Amino acid sequence: MIVCYTGGGTLGHIYPALAVHEVLEKRAGYQAFWIGREDQAERDAVEQAGISFFAIRSGKLRRYRSLKNLLDIGNVLVGCFQAFCILRHNRPNVLFSKGGFVSVPPVLAAFLLGIPVVSHESDASAGLATRINARFSRFVCVPFAQGFETIQKHKRVVTGNPIRQALVAEAEQPYKEGELAFIGKDEKLILVLGGSSGSQQINALIRNNLEALTQLAYVYHQCGSKDVQNLVHERYTEVAFITDLLPSLLKRADLVISRSGANTIAELALFGCPSLLIPLSRQYSRGDQIDNALRLASLGASRVLLDENDLNRFFVEVKDLLDDRQKRTMLSGNIRKLAQKECAHSIAELLGSVKE
Repeated sequence: MIVCYTGGGTLGHIYPALAVHEVLEKRAGYQAFWIGREDQAERDAVEQAGISFFAIRSGKLRRYRSLKNLLDIGNVLVGCFQAFCILRHNRPNVLFSKGGFVSVPPVLAAFLLGIPVVSHESDASAGLATRINARFSRFVCVPFAQGFETIQKHKRVVTGNPIRQALVAEAEQPYKEGELAFIGKDEKLILVLGGSSGSQQINALIRNNLEALTQLAYVYHQCGSKDVQNLVHERYTEVAFITDLLPSLLKRADLVISRSGANTIAELALFGCPSLLIPLSRQYSRGDQIDNALRLASLGASRVLLDENDLNRFFVEVKDLLDDRQKRTMLSGNIRKLAQKECAHSIAELLGSVKE
């Protein structure tokens, strides 16, 4: 069985597909390769998983009028030709698309070559790339049943969002005192996650409130590689990106402050983390993070702050949750109900069922 994976734009498009790869690589005769954009972080993540990476040209799928759209038409056409050649040469049994603008040319090329396509959407509503890809896909995997009426019913398969198996295993183990040597037994912990590349807006909220926040709890802050300021405080740690410590931090955190990307939400649900979500605004996105956050708020599974510039409201929300264990316990219980541990296996089985 040969699987071609495609997708990119952020690491949020990469890791869920790698979770599916983890399941399939245990099967005899399985091979995989990836078609993506030329981005070093994405290439590194894929190649570290043992998957060959082919970069193609791609254009951004904008929803507004721009002269750049004309230029990107050429990039998309070149990308389609490149993807066609790669797929014809490697001839996979199935193509799995994780979305993002780079996925459209490979999906079109696979359709033309008669290669079955399975797409996956992580967010609470289908993005433009997913809506385009859905026309050429045999199945479209979605995180839950509601909100995907734009995709034909016979193509929709509810699978949830796949998570790496190491995290699933870690979530089942209780936190052991001393796993995080920098924090005392009775100290509260605020974990700040801005996504794989960080978030300047969330970073600013933390830094502008740092003295007040550190009086409430120890703050562990993932700020992204482009916004490291090397701040020093006895109750504060700043890192560009969290790797091995992530499971321990999620288990130990009294409150997680985060963007509301679909993968982050899936991990918060897996570990049952009480959270304050600050979604990326529509000024910088299609509003998918707002949809994700509001869905959780409606289920009593998270608090949400829509105005990331509201410093007063931000601190009031954080203090209210840290001061009230019962509220945090309620959020934790409600988000834990949304955890889906078998998603990667479900998608792996689906890919096996549709191969030529």
